[in-house]
Formats: sequence, C-alpha cells, structure tokens
Amino acid sequence: MQKRNLHIVIIAALFGVMAWASVSLRDQYVVTVTAPFVLENVPEGWAVRSPLPHSMQLRFQGDGWRLATMLIGGVPRLVFSAGTLPPGNRPISYNDVAERVLLTPGIQLLDVKPDSVRIDLDRSIRRRVPVVLDCIASFREGYGQVGPTQVAPDSVTITGAESLLRNIDSWKTEHRAFENLRAPLDTPVPLAAAGTHVLAFSESSVRVSIWVEPFAEKVFNGIPVDVSGVPPNREVILIPPRIELVVRAGIKQLSSLAQSDFHVSTTYARIDADSTGAVETEVASPAGVQVVSKRPEHIQYIVRKRL
Repeated sequence: MQKRNLHIVIIAALFGVMAWASVSLRDQYVVTVTAPFVLENVPEGWAVRSPLPHSMQLRFQGDGWRLATMLIGGVPRLVFSAGTLPPGNRPISYNDVAERVLLTPGIQLLDVKPDSVRIDLDRSIRRRVPVVLDCIASFREGYGQVGPTQVAPDSVTITGAESLLRNIDSWKTEHRAFENLRAPLDTPVPLAAAGTHVLAFSESSVRVSIWVEPFAEKVFNGIPVDVSGVPPNREVILIPPRIELVVRAGIKQLSSLAQSDFHVSTTYARIDADSTGAVETEVASPAGVQVVSKRPEHIQYIVRKRL
C-alpha cells in the first residue's frame, strides 16, 4: 500500500513540474550563447593579418519553448568563406551573422559581440624562429640538474601574414613549473597559443629534457690564485697564495673533477683600486658545477716594486 502511495506522489510531482514548465516556457526570455567563429577558403598565397575571435556572443529573445528547441539542436557555428567576401577588406557585421543563423518564427537575434570582425589579408610567408623555453624547475633536497636543459626541436616554422611574421624573432612555450624533481625529466611542452592571430606552426609542442642526479659536495685544497694585469715593474704577493673550494655537482661529474678544472683569479686593477687590504677572487668552474664556498672569501696582498 505504501509503495502504491509513493508512486502516486511521484507521478503527481512530475505532473506538477511539467505543468509549471509548460506555463513558464510560454514567457519571453533572453539567452546568450557562444558560437564558434570559423573562416574558411582563404585564397592560396594569402593569410589573415587582422585578429580574429575564436567565437562570438549571440543574444536571442523569444518564448521559452522555441529557445529551448533551438538550444537542444546545438549551438550554431558561424562559418564564413574568405573566397565569397567582396573585393577589398571589409568587416563582417550583424547582417552577415544573421544570414547564417537559422531562426524559427518567434525568435529574434538582438545583438552580436563583437559587433563586427574585420578581415584583412596579406601575403603569406614562412619563417623559422628559435623556441624560447618558459619553464622553471626545482629539485628535491640532495638532487640537482646536470648539464643544460635540452629542447627538441629548438626552432619552429611559422606560417602567416608577412606583416605579422616580420616582427616575430622567437616563440615561447607555455609556462610550466616542474617541482621536486629527483629523476631525469623528458616531457612534451606545448607552444604558446597565437591568441587572436591566425598562425600555423610546424610543431605544436617541443620535448624538454632535464638530466637529474643525486648531488654531493667535495673539497678541493691548495688551488693557486692567479693575478692578471700586473705591470712589469710590480710584484704582487698573495696571502695566502692558494685557497680551498667547496663545490657541489652531480655524483658522476664530481667523481671526475680535478684541481686543474678550476681557475681562481683576481686582477691588479682590482688590487690597485682597493683600500681595505683584501680583495675578492673569481672562480671559473666547469659547467654544471656550483661553487658553494671559498676559503678564504677575501685574500690579502702585498704590492712591491720588482727588483
């Protein structure tokens, strides 16, 4: 008996909803839909130089039933053929959009945004430009990057309007952040979108490779300090004449390093301009090797005439 009553309640509720919808959908409504914008049949050897929207906002007014029927049928696509446009450059306006939207009686197209789209053509060319990587990487404690980041391919061919491409010298990737890396990375990264400009790319993405290894530190003692630019009649005595370096690198690279891989130096001009009695030194180290510290940080000196 209870099940029978439940069925009656459900049927009554559904009937009520249908009755409410039937009455409500007779009223007038205004709806806004997003319609994809497509330009086809651009003449061979030409390209669009003006910015084009990916879509247009169409605002309709009509009774609820007709609007619902229109929306159920799918959002209209606004397809225009560049080959059928009149000679010369002109905007696509409200009237052009209205011709491509099949409206049933009782539905009105109120407005279109943007209210016009200009189609300007220019000679089509190709240009090969380098890819600029827009990525940052961080590493888990005890790990780090060995060697440079590899990008393949390192350049891309862009096809588009000559007036656009003459100002493009490189092309970025989308921004990516690779965090807490502890193993080698090899992943595709999409090229940045062209926005509202019509450009074609030979590649849609590039592969980014970062070699990651466990890192360690190593101490190198007794590395001599070189002084460049000393006049023939001067002699510089450094105190101490050798320093200690603490460096950080991948374990494999670290095991193959020797003292001769590092060059520590300063200049006579820096000594001559100093008033403190101690100057900094510069360290040239192999790629991928980080100098953690120098001991001492500053080195004292004595300048005297050469006998």
